Amino acid sequence: MFEAKEPIGDVLVPFRWDLLGFGFCRAWVTGYLAYSANEIWTSGASLGLQVALYLTAAIVAAIVALLSKRMMPDRVAGMAVPAVGAFAAIGTLGMACVMLGKLDAIDALFYFGFVLIGACCGFFETVWGIKFTKLPPSGIQIYTLFVMAVSSLLGIAMGLLPSSAFFIVSLVLFGAMAFLLLAKPSGSMLAAEASSKNDTDSDSAAGEARMRSGRALANVLLSCLVFSLIYNLVVSITYDALPSEMASQIRFWANLLAALILLCTFLLIKPLSAVSLFRLILPITAVGFVLYLISPAAFGEIALMISGVGRKFFDILTWILVARTVQVFGFSPLRYFGFLTAAKNLGYAFGLVFASVALGALDAQVIQIATFVPILLLALIVCFFWLFPERTIDNLFNTLPSSGSALSYEATMEENARALAKKRGLTPRETEVLMLMAKGRNLSVIMAKLHISKGTAHTHMTHVYQKLGVHGQQELIGLVEEPGDS
Repeated sequence: MFEAKEPIGDVLVPFRWDLLGFGFCRAWVTGYLAYSANEIWTSGASLGLQVALYLTAAIVAAIVALLSKRMMPDRVAGMAVPAVGAFAAIGTLGMACVMLGKLDAIDALFYFGFVLIGACCGFFETVWGIKFTKLPPSGIQIYTLFVMAVSSLLGIAMGLLPSSAFFIVSLVLFGAMAFLLLAKPSGSMLAAEASSKNDTDSDSAAGEARMRSGRALANVLLSCLVFSLIYNLVVSITYDALPSEMASQIRFWANLLAALILLCTFLLIKPLSAVSLFRLILPITAVGFVLYLISPAAFGEIALMISGVGRKFFDILTWILVARTVQVFGFSPLRYFGFLTAAKNLGYAFGLVFASVALGALDAQVIQIATFVPILLLALIVCFFWLFPERTIDNLFNTLPSSGSALSYEATMEENARALAKKRGLTPRETEVLMLMAKGRNLSVIMAKLHISKGTAHTHMTHVYQKLGVHGQQELIGLVEEPGDS
């Protein structure tokens, strides 16, 4: 179910330019995290600088998730644009505070700027998830890989900029991200939240599949917290064992390596399935830990780069899992993406706090690296084989809602497609073709499902495009998602 069924070119036509904004969002956040890390390792700033950013992001994301469950759908949709505008203003103020605090050496202003940036991080990473739930299944996977590669490449570019240019570029990225979030098809984004919220509240007969998927998602969120904690703990200790001037170089090469791997995956081979990604994360991350255990001085740099790739794959996997599960089972996007963002940032914050404690214990020789790192590696293995085993992915994707459930994304699409077909005067066979196309099915699948020839299927698809006035499958899907716009 999770492999991309269509060629990448078909999924990307027409290209969803608005989704590039998520890459800008990730690059913006990563840029300020790298900036704060440079302040910590080169200027002697406290680890509390990043802890404040992570904790604020976690708190804001959790608040958004909790409010989304209690608010009426029309209020969620109505408040979306004002909320984006408000947090855009907060982010702009945060960047100004960081810049002025650095120039005038005002620590309180500097720290306050990172708190505001953390708040924007928690909000924007949460709401961007809604757009991904509106993509067809293969689109979720392909666009996630694409925007993660974009964010890595932009992170590399930002790391090479002088301080003045960094603030200008970060402001441009932030503005572009906010604009693309609200750009079309932002209307479908808002409708997705309202629709899934209605579904979540109105139907108590979702059955065992929904309950099992809810438990599996809870495991994913808990695993995200544990993984983020362990990763940031090891990374912080490793940086401490290396010369401070190497910090920016390590982040540069780690981002470059991750970007190259993602681009190769995206362009040259079939996109990886969820299970394939899952099977790569633990070995890659564990190799980084082991190299650090052997010799922090000799292998610390390569250990950080390898672990960074593992972390990037984990981010991709959890994002795709949450997006697809929310889509299939009709869960609230804001609720689950909010908790995902909160879990990740809370884990990073705890990792930094524990790192400061561990560094003190290591300096005092209370514990030894040879004992400490194997314990963390064991905890990582437990996380993957107990909290987040492969059967969790099976629970999420191998049990779909019943065909009669109105909660199913595909059921909603079918209902919208029938109404649109009746309005546009489609024949019964063209209606069947439309429903399959709205689910993301390609020509070969339509041929097999309807037992018709290639030429007949192509003719029906052409007629559907003509009667609906669209020029591609993604445009058709957007029209079916928003029948009110037709």
